[in-house]
Amino acid sequence: LDDAPACFSSVSSSFPRGTMNSPTAALKRARDAELAEASDLKKFKADLLARVIVKTIVKEQTTDRSVAALRFNHLPTALPGPATGDGISHTSLGNLFATCGGDFATVYDDEHFGDNVAVVSQFKNEKTTHVGGGELSCVCWVDARGFTTHEFGDALLAVGGGEDNVVQIFSVAEAKVMRLLKGHSGKLVALASGAGDDGGAYLAVLATNGAVTVWDWRHASVRTVFTAPGALSMEMNDQGDVVYTGHADGKVLAWPIVSKTEKVKKTVPAPAGSLAGTVGAVSDSPIASIASPTPTTVNLGVAHGSSPVDCVRCLPGDRLATKSVDGQICVRGDVSKSPTAESLLVTFKVPGCVPPKKAVLQKSLTSFGCDPRGTFLACGNSDGETYVYDLATGELIKCVKQDRDFKHLNRVRAAAVSRDCRRVHCAFGPGVVWRAEVVPGVDDDDGPGTPEEA
Repeated sequence: LDDAPACFSSVSSSFPRGTMNSPTAALKRARDAELAEASDLKKFKADLLARVIVKTIVKEQTTDRSVAALRFNHLPTALPGPATGDGISHTSLGNLFATCGGDFATVYDDEHFGDNVAVVSQFKNEKTTHVGGGELSCVCWVDARGFTTHEFGDALLAVGGGEDNVVQIFSVAEAKVMRLLKGHSGKLVALASGAGDDGGAYLAVLATNGAVTVWDWRHASVRTVFTAPGALSMEMNDQGDVVYTGHADGKVLAWPIVSKTEKVKKTVPAPAGSLAGTVGAVSDSPIASIASPTPTTVNLGVAHGSSPVDCVRCLPGDRLATKSVDGQICVRGDVSKSPTAESLLVTFKVPGCVPPKKAVLQKSLTSFGCDPRGTFLACGNSDGETYVYDLATGELIKCVKQDRDFKHLNRVRAAAVSRDCRRVHCAFGPGVVWRAEVVPGVDDDDGPGTPEEA
């Protein structure tokens, strides 16, 4: 992978290095003071979300399609620093979010530039001697602890897609591809990561033909490959021992990846430097491979009926949140302890979600996003509107609207909530990311409205 760094068309020097500029430091002190005075933390955050208005528009390079994915770095393992009053570290890398659109993947800093958003790193999937280049379809953050040697720490982003259906894991700080995972049998739909119970680090890859490949990405070796017919979406729990798939018939299946009787031979440090692996190749990794798992149908009652499930997310507290293309959202508990038992916590429906036609379903999948604690959820509809809900009650907190019509690109492809619940992001329109945030002294009724594009 010696020529991998050439894939990075631009890299800014804005990667957080433990210091802040004066305006940002002052803003952080003011927000910490607000937080310290809050007697009810959940109500405080809900009030913030109820006040967000569209303030910033980010226009990416793609002009003929929407941004396909938008994910915050909400990994539980990305919160190692000293916690503030809300229990979320502000020295971690939870300030980063990533998008992919066309053949670009972009990483942004959402916090360290006052009220602005800044590009940290940008990756272009160009054709090289190692990859075929082409359009990216999915992104996923993976755990960099114990892997990176960068003096200021690092964040690792997995991007999937291209003409040869590869997954590339790149270092945000080093602007370098660290792992190249090849040999997937179909176009890539989703990526999901988990830490694993054996000191490993797992990455699941879903292709359009239903093939799921689970990698030990640090050693670039395959743990298992199985087929989930009709799968459209996928998630892996934080422990890395279960993969959940959402299907075109409205079902959600749980696939156990590591059983109690299957043990690894031993755990060794991952090789230094860049490394590539191929599905089906003979591996000398010490991590043992496992047999194809037998799935269990997760009991969601009749929440989704036969409507395709296009988004699945694991939440803290052994909860699973799912969404079907008609906007129906379901949250259930005890998903790992008793997936077949009736344990629905809440169901609600996002208005204005028009199911796509079957012929374009794979190209019209959408996703929701939650804060790190799984308290609030943001999800868009087919009209460019983004709704924010309380996940405990299903109560609507906010509807974020804008006054532009992008015709066939109005469908919100992805939405997300920042870790401090002061910002809501969504992606729709020709390469546009919309950032709604709290503007002190301004409410939604007399706010500035949709700003001009930058």
